[in-house]
Amino acid sequence: MTEPLTIERVLEIGLGHLRFNPVFLYAMTIDEFVLAVRGFHDLNEIREQHHWERTRWLATVLLSPHTKKNQRLKPTDVAVFPWEQKEKKTTVDGEQLLRQLMK
Repeated sequence: MTEPLTIERVLEIGLGHLRFNPVFLYAMTIDEFVLAVRGFHDLNEIREQHHWERTRWLATVLLSPHTKKNQRLKPTDVAVFPWEQKEKKTTVDGEQLLRQLMK
């Protein structure tokens, strides 16, 4: 459940998280504010992903001397992150779907 967007919350996010100048914040429309928050969230998510990928790379480098000879350790052998997993494409057979619905 998301909390309601009150003026206090807008000020907290705009002044505290986004570090907007109060004059700039008060001049924004709500649509502009929402877009700024989304952009800020996306930027933080990208930064977090880079931190995790750097940590995984470091773990790979540290584990490499302990692997078997002639075996190369890849970062994806250490961990696969949710944003790297391929989406499974499902195909729907209309005839088969109708048969299942008719049962």
